[in-house]
Amino acid sequence: MNFQRQIGLLFILLALAGTVKAQRGMPENVGKQRLPAKEAKKDSIVSVIHVYNLVDGLSRPQEVQLDTTLTDFQQYNLTYEDNISVQNLGNYGTAYKTNQFFNRKNYSDFIFLNNHGAYGVWPKTNDYYNTTTPYTLLQYGQWFSNRPNGETWLDVLHTQNVSPEFNFGIHYGSIGSQGKYLNAEAKSNNLSMFLSYNGPKYDLWFTFGHNSFKNQESGGLLRPTDIANPDLKPENMPVWLDGANSKMQSLYGSLSHQFKVGSWKEVKEGDEMFQKFIPRVAFMHTIDFADSKRTFTESDPNPYFVFSNPVDTVYFYGTNHQPLINDVAGTTSDPATKDMAGETRVTNTFRMKVLESADRKYSFGKQAFIGNDLIKVYYPTKGTDNTVGLTQSHNLTNTYIGGALYRTEGKFWSWNAFGKYYIQGYKFGDFDLSGYIEKPIRTKRDTSVLHIYGRMQNVTPDYFLQHYFSNHYEWDNNFDRTYNLSVGGYYDNPHWHLTTGADYRIVNNYVYFNENAVPGQASSEFSVMQAYLAKEFVAGGLHFYNKLVYQWTTTDKYLHLPEIMFRNRTYYQTLVSQVLHVQIGFDFHYETSYYADNYNPATGMFYIQNTEKIGNYPWLDAFINLKLKRTRFYLKYSNLGEKFMDGGYYRTPSYPEQIATLSFGVAWSFYD
Repeated sequence: MNFQRQIGLLFILLALAGTVKAQRGMPENVGKQRLPAKEAKKDSIVSVIHVYNLVDGLSRPQEVQLDTTLTDFQQYNLTYEDNISVQNLGNYGTAYKTNQFFNRKNYSDFIFLNNHGAYGVWPKTNDYYNTTTPYTLLQYGQWFSNRPNGETWLDVLHTQNVSPEFNFGIHYGSIGSQGKYLNAEAKSNNLSMFLSYNGPKYDLWFTFGHNSFKNQESGGLLRPTDIANPDLKPENMPVWLDGANSKMQSLYGSLSHQFKVGSWKEVKEGDEMFQKFIPRVAFMHTIDFADSKRTFTESDPNPYFVFSNPVDTVYFYGTNHQPLINDVAGTTSDPATKDMAGETRVTNTFRMKVLESADRKYSFGKQAFIGNDLIKVYYPTKGTDNTVGLTQSHNLTNTYIGGALYRTEGKFWSWNAFGKYYIQGYKFGDFDLSGYIEKPIRTKRDTSVLHIYGRMQNVTPDYFLQHYFSNHYEWDNNFDRTYNLSVGGYYDNPHWHLTTGADYRIVNNYVYFNENAVPGQASSEFSVMQAYLAKEFVAGGLHFYNKLVYQWTTTDKYLHLPEIMFRNRTYYQTLVSQVLHVQIGFDFHYETSYYADNYNPATGMFYIQNTEKIGNYPWLDAFINLKLKRTRFYLKYSNLGEKFMDGGYYRTPSYPEQIATLSFGVAWSFYD
């Protein structure tokens, strides 16, 4: 289905959804944010929107904030949502990896998807809503010179309640990025539907969706020094690969539901008395399904380039490399390499929960659970006649037990203690122990928060790190479990506009992709530490936001990180004619030089290299943000450093960042 048809179908669904009658009530067990009452008519329903997601294994709702702010609206790139330094391939929508070690996370259990995780929607990141009026958010952005090598992004969200307990919604996201350099096109699409029911005795949360990530794989610039040649345009710089493409897909569904046992209690609110159901015990079931795969195709299984002076033949995969399945060049319609790896996973978890009660001073939540994974993995195999396209599959299972103790409604503090142990299957003997304490510190002006955590894990490396076969790479490993011990904390003071914290981790038997682009295991233990400080200074309408991150590690063999990362956002904010909010300023990112990882198109993985340093370059953007009632707009000029600095700029070796570009974006929200 093409782009126009997808958008047309979405707006038809939104139009039909808008005919459903709004509801007036609101459950009390989720977080809420009240929108400005002065924007509602006196005789209309006040729009109140609750937003939350599920944490602790999709077992417990947790409040999140509805994003209606103007600050940072110009930062539309999803990979920078929690990061100030990111390694990518130049285009929006391509593979990426955060340079902040403690921010690295798994969006999916299928490892080949995680380098595109921020572009998708997943059960772990899906937001649920409860609204008094229908809520719609439309967001769109693009380069000003968008043809033929532009960048476009679109995001559409609609949600509404049909009763005080029942909510449903639909979310669509799209990224289309052609890029200025050859064979660099990236396309990402995600579509998800979700619904929730929160009644006195029964809760249900369900989401179903699909993520798709398509990339042309260029292999990077053949001669990275070409970028310093003012006579060469980006589209005339040769790249390694032509006719190479990767595609990643994930179809998923998740259902969490629970039956609650308790009693009705008479409570007083103001001058009114009413009956309220107080749950004490809950019996919960969660089923999580995912069908994920990655394909990699290329016309020439061993591309090479012949240099004329001096005469030399250089192969992309190495001089002595021989393809493992097919070494005969194919065509675009019948490629020589047809690698496919995939995983189908079904997870069931059963929980018994003793719920914490707000009406009891010393109450805390308790839960015990048992669960099982059913997993099927598949990837290529080599036939006796070098047949292309055959696959081998393997079935895996895991059974685990665990429990948790937590307090989330206390005014004095909140805390959580969690444990999980695998009693059978591929991960037999693995464990995960974690906990945190969060202490509010209340003053006359505001409430600050002190948060301290610890975690200990023993993890069997992923199956695809142990076993894999394709046209270019083969490995069969027997890695030991990886051990992680992490401690850390942070302090947040809203009144001072200050956040500071530190994290420390000891890692043993670390698994990484080595200089040969295949998995290896560290032979020695090492540590990683980070400390960070974020502070905003405000002087009238002038805002100076600064965040500094310092990283340190005891190894330079298995892990390369920039030592210092810094972001500054400086802008002037004013109100024009009492209705138009205006921000004008610049955004600055910087990281010290380091040996940034190489990228391997055949596997979609980043791997260690020790020959070329990246970094020590000023990433500077200028922007204007505007907000008029429910409409936000940005105008942004990206990568101004390219205009006044000599030489090239890279975030990944051989993959240059886009040249200086003007872009714009707009967001409309509707909630009545």
